[in-house]
Amino acid sequence: MPKFLYRLLVFSLLLSAIPVGCIGFFSYYMASRDVGEKVSEGNEQILLQNQMRIEQILKNVEMGAVQYINSSVARDYLFAGLRSDDFEKINNLSKGLYNLHSLAGVTDTRLINLEHGWMISKLGFTSSDELGDPRLLSEYAKRPQNLFWLASVAKPVSSDMEGGLSGDDAIRLVVKLPMIAAAGAPKALLIIDLSEESLLSNLTKNSQFGTIYVLNREREPFLTSFGSADELQSSILQRMHAATDPEGAFATGGMEVNYKVSSYNGWSYVSVVSIKEITKATKKIALLTLSVCLIICVIVALAAFYGSSRMYRPFRRLFMMLEQFGEGELQNKRQDEFKLIEERFSSLFSTRNQLQQQLQVQHRQVKEFFLLKLLMGQVSESEFTYKYETYGFGEKGKALGVLALQIDSLTDTRYLESDKELLLFAINNIVGELIPSGRILGTLLLDQSQVTLLLGDSEHPEKLKNDFYRTAELIRSKVHELLQLKISIGISRPFHRYTHAMDAYSEALEALKRRISLGNELILSYEDIDTVPRGGGQPAASWNHFEESLLQCMKTGDSAGAFEFFNQYTASILDNGVTFNDFQNLMLQLISKVYQLIQQQGGTLDGLMGTKSVMSRFMKLNTAEEIITWFKTELIPSSVSFLQGRIDSQYINIAHQMVELIHKKYDQDITLESCSEQFRYHPVYLSRVFKKEIGMTFIDYLTNYRMDMAKMWLRDSNMKISEIAERLSYSNSTGFIRTFRKAAGMTPGQYRENHTRTQ
Repeated sequence: MPKFLYRLLVFSLLLSAIPVGCIGFFSYYMASRDVGEKVSEGNEQILLQNQMRIEQILKNVEMGAVQYINSSVARDYLFAGLRSDDFEKINNLSKGLYNLHSLAGVTDTRLINLEHGWMISKLGFTSSDELGDPRLLSEYAKRPQNLFWLASVAKPVSSDMEGGLSGDDAIRLVVKLPMIAAAGAPKALLIIDLSEESLLSNLTKNSQFGTIYVLNREREPFLTSFGSADELQSSILQRMHAATDPEGAFATGGMEVNYKVSSYNGWSYVSVVSIKEITKATKKIALLTLSVCLIICVIVALAAFYGSSRMYRPFRRLFMMLEQFGEGELQNKRQDEFKLIEERFSSLFSTRNQLQQQLQVQHRQVKEFFLLKLLMGQVSESEFTYKYETYGFGEKGKALGVLALQIDSLTDTRYLESDKELLLFAINNIVGELIPSGRILGTLLLDQSQVTLLLGDSEHPEKLKNDFYRTAELIRSKVHELLQLKISIGISRPFHRYTHAMDAYSEALEALKRRISLGNELILSYEDIDTVPRGGGQPAASWNHFEESLLQCMKTGDSAGAFEFFNQYTASILDNGVTFNDFQNLMLQLISKVYQLIQQQGGTLDGLMGTKSVMSRFMKLNTAEEIITWFKTELIPSSVSFLQGRIDSQYINIAHQMVELIHKKYDQDITLESCSEQFRYHPVYLSRVFKKEIGMTFIDYLTNYRMDMAKMWLRDSNMKISEIAERLSYSNSTGFIRTFRKAAGMTPGQYRENHTRTQ
């Protein structure tokens, strides 16, 4: 069998067999579930019916008891101290009591006067002691309810809480009298016994719905529709003891259990059905479903074989057609003919598909490149007309406008300066998705700006201006919502010729430069520039003092002073309302002077900043705030740190040279003035450098060194004191002795004697 025909046949079979199998499975599942639900619903209805019938009997007995208690005879004689000779009173009480036996299920009644110790029952008027166990009445009296039902599982035992039931009676109604009395010991009791048979006759006896059990308040079974109540499984009793809901269902021990707890007397009505019996009916459903599914699968298999053969014929004819063209390798691939046909068609269209995919991938980049050339003024009118439809530009003749968007500052945001290009890319995507395709010709990123070329909806100049402004406001609010960025947008004047896009782009950038005087988060049209007030411009001499002070602080390594004078310098410029171009030029002049200062100390500004071109980095700053931040965070700290290092190195070198000079020429007349001539520094500067590095003044160090030499000569030579004073450039011995005594605490002669004595 040909391979494709085989695959087609298998696929057809699977396509039909899987749905049929799934439908069969879900049909069986739904049917079995419905059977279980119907059985459960039926059991719930049976339980409800049994509960209503039994409770109706109990309520009838309660009503008869209440009517008897409220009768005039009972009210007159119930609490009286009767004796056996009060025939009339006893007879009247007995009549009403015997009338209760006419109620369904009542087997015995007792009226007991606890206060006077008499009882009326079917045995007549007797003493209450004949009831059996006297503790029984005490237990009834202690119960908090004035009317309650008791039910016992087995034969009554007098010591049990529900003891005192006689014969086969297992259900009893006890009424404490008077019923409306306050809490305390009752004066009399009315006891009515019911037989189990009267209640059993009202329980449903239908094996289809399982067995019905009735449990007392202690969750003990005392009635059952089949068999003995003791046959209820212990696992079911445990679950019933743990149940807290008034009704529910659960499965345990192979049984499906439904229960309802009566709010009337706390009895529980339980239906127990064997799960095996429930599933017995579903097996028939399963067998029927399986038979139907198999029959359907056989029919579908025959139809699939016939249909697959018919569907295969066109492919077979196509394969034979390819074979007629003399393809030598066809005979080796007869068993996989469809794959061969696929390869032939695939090779036929592969080149075309590849070209289309490449064009789709590169279409956006090519369009952005064309827009870039358009904004840079590198596209002629004829070239634009030729490529107009290729890039899908808008309708000719409509007014156009350029929006230039720039990020004001990344200060106090969660972004870093290195994230700026990525943020502009994200903004470019937001703009492309935000503006309808019929109103936007294109977007691109150009020189730290996001540029949008818009189509206007009107030819009226004022309407066009408002339309462009609303679009810019929409972009600004959306960017702030998504990225929490402060941006400004410049809007060009409307134009109609596409080749004027370069001028419009320049106008939008020129509008953005007004941020230096108007602040950030600006939307400004180029048409409004002339209406914006501009400062008169202050001569540069007014802020030259701050510039010179700034450079002087940088020379001396005073970082705090440099920042202070830079703040005053920029504030003085901005307060005079200069344009952004003027501010940029002034900052370029300052960079040039800092560059010269660094170069004089043997360094390069580019090397300190860690960039190939400081000027290139500076020209990418588009706002005064960015320029000021760049100066304060990059240029000034790097420059001051470099100059401070050079100053420290210079201090150490000068101080060491002066120390060497003292060691060589201590016996000559050395002064700060002579050092100044030799080192070409001012005496005051040399004095400050020497004290900073050595820790004492130049004169003190020279004097101490001379005194050290004098001590050595006094110890190790026979030179006279006058000779030592002369050699140390003292004009007379008196001045030398006075200086030595001040340094050593004794005269030179005393120092020599002490040294000679110690030897």
